[in-house]
Amino acid sequence: MSSCVFCQIVAGTSPAHIVHQDAEHLAFLSIFPNTPGFTVVIPRRHLSSDVLALDASDYSALLLFAKEVDQVLRRGLGVERCALAIEGMMIEHAHVKLIPMHGIEGRRTVVSEVRGFTELYQGFVTTAEGPRCPDDRLAALAQTIRSRAGEQGQ
Repeated sequence: MSSCVFCQIVAGTSPAHIVHQDAEHLAFLSIFPNTPGFTVVIPRRHLSSDVLALDASDYSALLLFAKEVDQVLRRGLGVERCALAIEGMMIEHAHVKLIPMHGIEGRRTVVSEVRGFTELYQGFVTTAEGPRCPDDRLAALAQTIRSRAGEQGQ
């Protein structure tokens, strides 16, 4: 797709700072990083940005390649781990984001005081916890989800 910036990167008509690649995938540094080494991982083929709706083989291949890129970033940046995010927004081409977690060396628990809750997508996702939700509200929501999805449950 000539209008897709990720397809242009694959074709070599748009520049990218590639950190890892294979015959089917490409990983490059984001031009809008929120931390050093923020990396975008894509399939070379134009696939839907709804990554969780991809067929099992395309999904598995993309995530396994992202796992390889994670190791490249760990070695190359000296970080102990990377976060992985899949939004599927902004660019209609399958992609996952790897975010190096700088400054956590030797720590397994990092507590953030940032809190927030929203009913609607705000243009980004976060793993920051929201306020404690009452159990009765969680139970009702779980029941709604199971009922609408045709699932059995408690």
